[in-house]
Amino acid sequence: MQHDPPISYGKRLSPIAIALLLAIGRAGVSPASGRQSVASPAGVSVSLDEATGRYEIFTRAPEWIFGGEIGRPVKIVAEQRGEDRLGSYQELRFGWEDRVPVSAGIRLYDRKPVVLFEARREKATDEVPAPFPRFTTFPVRLMHFSYSGQRFAPYRYDLEATGTPWLLFDGQGDAVILSPADNFMVSRMEGDGKTEIASGLNDGLTGVPANFAHGTLMAFGHGINATWDTWGRALIDRQGTVRPANNADVGLRYLGYWTDNGATYYYNYDPSLGYAGTLAALVKHERDTGVPIRYLQLDSWWYYKTLTGPDGRSGTPKNPNLPDGEWNRYGGLLKYAAHPAVLPDGLQGFQKRIGLPLITHNRWMDPASPYRLAYEISGYAAIDPRWWDEIMAYLSSGGVTCYEQDWLDVICAHSPALASTVDAGNAFTDNMARAAKMRGISLQYCMAPPCFFLQGSRYDNLTTIRVSDDRFKRTRWDQFLYASRLASAVGIWPWTDVFMSTETDNLRMAVLSGGMVGIGDAIGRENRDNLLQAARPDGVLVKPDASLRPADEMYLAEGRGSKPPMIASTYTDHGGVRTVYVLAYSRSAEGVDTGFSPASFGLAGEVYVYEPASHNATRMSANQRFAFQLGKDTSAYYIIAPVTGMGAAFFGDAGKIVTNGRQRIETVEEQPGCLVIMITFAAGEKSVRLFAYSRTALRAEARSGSVHDATFNAAVGRFEFSASPAGPTVREEPGGDPVQHAEICLYPQ
Repeated sequence: MQHDPPISYGKRLSPIAIALLLAIGRAGVSPASGRQSVASPAGVSVSLDEATGRYEIFTRAPEWIFGGEIGRPVKIVAEQRGEDRLGSYQELRFGWEDRVPVSAGIRLYDRKPVVLFEARREKATDEVPAPFPRFTTFPVRLMHFSYSGQRFAPYRYDLEATGTPWLLFDGQGDAVILSPADNFMVSRMEGDGKTEIASGLNDGLTGVPANFAHGTLMAFGHGINATWDTWGRALIDRQGTVRPANNADVGLRYLGYWTDNGATYYYNYDPSLGYAGTLAALVKHERDTGVPIRYLQLDSWWYYKTLTGPDGRSGTPKNPNLPDGEWNRYGGLLKYAAHPAVLPDGLQGFQKRIGLPLITHNRWMDPASPYRLAYEISGYAAIDPRWWDEIMAYLSSGGVTCYEQDWLDVICAHSPALASTVDAGNAFTDNMARAAKMRGISLQYCMAPPCFFLQGSRYDNLTTIRVSDDRFKRTRWDQFLYASRLASAVGIWPWTDVFMSTETDNLRMAVLSGGMVGIGDAIGRENRDNLLQAARPDGVLVKPDASLRPADEMYLAEGRGSKPPMIASTYTDHGGVRTVYVLAYSRSAEGVDTGFSPASFGLAGEVYVYEPASHNATRMSANQRFAFQLGKDTSAYYIIAPVTGMGAAFFGDAGKIVTNGRQRIETVEEQPGCLVIMITFAAGEKSVRLFAYSRTALRAEARSGSVHDATFNAAVGRFEFSASPAGPTVREEPGGDPVQHAEICLYPQ
């Protein structure tokens, strides 16, 4: 049988050749005997040659080809159509012999530029299956980005062979992301991005059962952040999970207080009050002074531990100035229960005393823990469902609403079965999530390698993940933003870690992340005014719709080896009215010129760019570049609002970091000749100061509630007014918070 000669892919095919291949695929016929092709309306095509086992993925825009070979003949079983959680698709099904029979498929989706590869081994084996796909020809000179297989998933502009997704992109921002589609705890990417790109399973994997299937996702797009979103949405859809909203649990909904490393009361308390008494005094002080703390996090100090560190070395008490005891230790978990030396009334009694929900921390399972006598423990990981049921029941009875599993990298390193067997890793995380969900408890991951980010896409109640090291500060900002991009892609809200309320830049970063906002000040050292820029007086956080993310231009610049000032953005969408929040900061020893185009954030037409620090606003076309300067170790913050049909840009609450966050500005709707705004007030809140910009004077009228103290500064175009709510409480928000409303209309004067 004659077959087409192999094609060289060292350069792109011509547009005519690409069009021909796509047309062949659409027709559902082979270009030559033994070769089958299909194409999707989303602009992706696949070709498979039976004689050589060569498979090729073609994209129309850009004109990219990724090709690999099985290394032996394959038998095409079927070309079929179907529908799964990602949508309708076309698929080539085929098989081959590789020690054990393998059945495989390459699936193209009609409405999204996504490819799903899957290979199923039909018999049990102790040999690691060969990678599939394994590309050996692909576009040259692509830039590379991935995450290291370490705690907090450090970012890197090259490719690391771990379970991380791999991002490859060109100078125009065209991108592709490849990752495992399942089996995240035992999967890995392989190759160097120059001669090979492959997706497979961990070296040393044993006990692969019959009919074990492993999938790989490949997502294409124009724009790096857009491609992250396409990939993440496909991964989430494949799991069938519902990702949490930015107010899904107590930690996401409210301002909180943390006692973890870097906080004032981390293994520290007032000896005259004791630990429980110190924290009770803290909570009382916050209430008395109007600091709206709505939950308390208890770090590792509250339960029983050993003196043995994760490396097996014996240590000393965490704080030698405090009494020794099984609580004042650095080592692994002995018993997950409140130590009477610090919480004499137990967890439940302490929670009732302070009257706040709790978030509680946990470490790794110590080798000396008596739990090992009663439950199945793999290395440092509890995989027994009965153990998880026991501790989640205990937490639920103690008013705990979120469980923080810390030290995940250490647990992995000392629990080899999690990475070498197909079941242990899932048993660890599945049982944790199941037992917590049964009791209404959400989860937070901490010190997680990249595989846990992907694994977390499986769980509805994994709401947050910490993505920077202990005690948030400026040197952690880059890591936080890039790891946040991975977290947000899979629908997990990033957490900065604790900082002090006086640190305005850190507070702003935490609020813009869309995740938790938690402080660790000493009693009496809080900056209430700062905190009320982040939250309403009832402690409800006013946040953007999405997590803060590095701009596409950051990937392009750093991929080329430069490190310009960071530009990151997020937004609030009110139907067709999008408000964008832009954070910039210098990353060099000298002052620099920088800027951005509002169009790069999804805006069009005319916009106002507003700087809260100076109260200056600039009207411009979204396609223009807004330029500014940054000094050494400085940052800048801008809010961009579109000029609506009535000629004004509405910015929202002048006292908030996220001025148009929907926890304050519930809706913004353009109607003929006016802008209708629904404002949410905490119960008892008297008024809110709002502002807009326009070239001509505006007026505000109340449909419900009232408007007063309106002013218009014609020199700069700033319109301000105060709004007050309409009478008694009208409804409750998620969490049972009583709120009031006012509906205001803005008109040209």
